[in-house]
Amino acid sequence: MTSLKKIIWLASYPKSGNTWFRVFITALLNNGIVNINDLKTNGIFSSRTIFDNYTDIDSSYLYDDEAKIVLPDIYRELALDKKEQIFIKVHDAFICNQLEDPIIPENVSFCAIYFIRNPLDIAGSLANHLNSSLDKAVNFMCKKDACFSPQKANLNTSKQIRQYLSDWSFHVETWTTIPRFPVHVVRYEDMVTNPFDTFKGILSKIGWLEYNDIQIQLAIDASSFSALQSQEKKIGFIEKPLTSVPLFYRKGKINNWKDELTENQVTTIINTHHKVMKMYDYNQ
Repeated sequence: MTSLKKIIWLASYPKSGNTWFRVFITALLNNGIVNINDLKTNGIFSSRTIFDNYTDIDSSYLYDDEAKIVLPDIYRELALDKKEQIFIKVHDAFICNQLEDPIIPENVSFCAIYFIRNPLDIAGSLANHLNSSLDKAVNFMCKKDACFSPQKANLNTSKQIRQYLSDWSFHVETWTTIPRFPVHVVRYEDMVTNPFDTFKGILSKIGWLEYNDIQIQLAIDASSFSALQSQEKKIGFIEKPLTSVPLFYRKGKINNWKDELTENQVTTIINTHHKVMKMYDYNQ
């Protein structure tokens, strides 16, 4: 019998390397050719399009609690429909719905790749993403009720269902301790400093052993930050929020926080997240 465990979750707190890996997978599947507006993965967990297509319900009329009850069954059905493994991006924290069922359906989950990044470096990228001040981005990362696509009334016309993040530490801890399927944690910093071993290691974890070193390096080169930024400048990036300024692929550096954050902003992040930061070697 064919296994139903087909979904590989590409999970992360926002601005932690998720999209970079999706570009890498696209380049790998296309012999080093990639169009950032045509990524060969299978959408995002919070997609209203996926929800509406599988339910024939206009999800914009549902409260978030109602949508979260339906979501697990949608992805079970999606897994049944697919013959091969699929990659689903997800920014939601790993939580349960009102029925006390995980919103991420575990029985169809092959594994998750959890991309983690130093929260000090996330702050600047998140501020750009939200078109906000650094103070607001730092506060957002420390809020227990932080979410994307918030639903202020019953009718929600956003393209995505509300994504509950909570604070950065909560997000990391839910994904790395709760799921009853394998979760492979990948540090953004290792993707930057040792891309070949890191990306090859991910492929090994998901069982993609048919690609040789030359193919992997070709895909890494095609998905380099400079290549992605150059392409975005030429053709734009459809996933970039309209409010972001000026580019989705902003800097992609390690320890950029040292040039961006004030002492108070650094203190706020460390005081809030020191326990989890220490677990992943994010020390000053």
